[in-house]
Amino acid sequence: MMNLTIEIEKIINHLNKKEFNKVIKATEKLISKKIKNTEIYNLCGLAYQNLSLYEKSINYFKKSIDIEKNNYFALNNLAFSLKATQKIELSDNAYENCLKIKPNYLTGILNYASLKEEKNEIQESIRLYLSALELNAKSEEIYILSKLSRLYLSVGNSQKAKNYALKILEKNPEDTSAFSLLSDLTEFIDEKKMILDMENIYLNKNLNDEDIINLSFSLGKVYDKLKKFNEAFLYFSKGNELKRKYVNYNHKDIEILIKSIKKIFQNLEIYKIKKNISKKKIVFICGMPRSGTTLIEQIISSHRDVVATGEYNSLSFFIKNNYLNKFKLNGKKLYKDIFSKENKIQKYYLDILDQNKFFSNIFTDKSIQNFLWIGFIKIFFPNSKIILTERNSRDICLSIFKINFKNGFMNFAYNQNEIAEFYNNYLDLINFWKNIFKEEIYNVSYEALIRNPDDEIKSLINFCDLPWDVNCLNHHKNKSSISTASIDQARKPIYQTSENKSNYYSNHLNKMYSLLKN
Repeated sequence: MMNLTIEIEKIINHLNKKEFNKVIKATEKLISKKIKNTEIYNLCGLAYQNLSLYEKSINYFKKSIDIEKNNYFALNNLAFSLKATQKIELSDNAYENCLKIKPNYLTGILNYASLKEEKNEIQESIRLYLSALELNAKSEEIYILSKLSRLYLSVGNSQKAKNYALKILEKNPEDTSAFSLLSDLTEFIDEKKMILDMENIYLNKNLNDEDIINLSFSLGKVYDKLKKFNEAFLYFSKGNELKRKYVNYNHKDIEILIKSIKKIFQNLEIYKIKKNISKKKIVFICGMPRSGTTLIEQIISSHRDVVATGEYNSLSFFIKNNYLNKFKLNGKKLYKDIFSKENKIQKYYLDILDQNKFFSNIFTDKSIQNFLWIGFIKIFFPNSKIILTERNSRDICLSIFKINFKNGFMNFAYNQNEIAEFYNNYLDLINFWKNIFKEEIYNVSYEALIRNPDDEIKSLINFCDLPWDVNCLNHHKNKSSISTASIDQARKPIYQTSENKSNYYSNHLNKMYSLLKN
């Protein structure tokens, strides 16, 4: 006779070894025998979840909870999969129920805090991380302190952000993530001891690659701030070289995608397509990463009638899940929705805003991939505004070269040739969109903005069909959370020191600069 406890232990062993297909085979075999056991369903759901088959996993977690409504493990797992499928409000409810059953469940608290951060409920996210800190979970303490530092930085509380970063160093003086945080928070003019500490740690032969990457970019930022550009380049170069080994990127992929986009839209009579228009209006801010999109969003969302949504990438999520297959658009499926009376993309997008409690009639969206979808925006969001940020190509590419990004879309950022190739592909697509939409895209020059901010900002707000609001001139006082690499600049009044900074690196980055078509 079968011993169910032993069978479940075997399944858990498969799960721990990441043998997910074996977990699925074993659990479904037990389920087929009409065995109703909450743990079996939960384990099966976890296997599907680990294979990124989130919709399938949701069904198993729900069955696990049906059998045992107080299974907080399954509730936490269900919430995670719901979040992964953009069912944000359902995910929120599942986490809330999980923590009602087990208030001190650390994994649930941390996952819920992450969800709240994504929902832009920053203060609630901070509260959850602080409650996790009170549990004295030593294994997660550094992670929690790091999250608190980043969150306080995102809402403009630099002092608290710095305090939590320093607490990390109190716990572990060689923690490279803390130095990464401090390199964003400190000017370093009077921080000779900290710089020396970083350099001494850097020379430690026992460092793993992640630590070397963290320190390389951090020291690069330090020396860049100190205007020691030769030293800065050496560290940036080392960080990029090492990071490139760990990212998956093929420049052909973006070329295939752009070619597919152009094929769909080049002969499409867009102005004959009529879609229902929502009362809500989106200002889509498009541009290369590091071209000023965060600054533009801060300026526009300082307006009393506008709410910033940041980088939700909801549009990309829908397009990728409905029309994209290996970097090629499914023209047949897309054309069907383009010429349908329904407006699926708009409905989905606005539902996400509602779920995430973005309440307004006018929003900004500066999602990093917006420039790819300008044709989609013009069709499915007919009353939207499109703003294109433009900046000196060398300054953009230098700025990209200096950052250790967390976003997988930025995997092109760690090699000079690949950065230049990406920029050239970007420029090719932007010229394509400009040729189609002409005056309907508003071009804002970063250089013109920082030289003549008052006139440029007034012109920008006028294009958005918004009444003038003097708050737009004081964007640095905007308390909207910022989670991008541009946070430092966007929290300060407009300044000109970043213009033509690429000249300081000409001797080192001439190869990349020479490849740029603009």
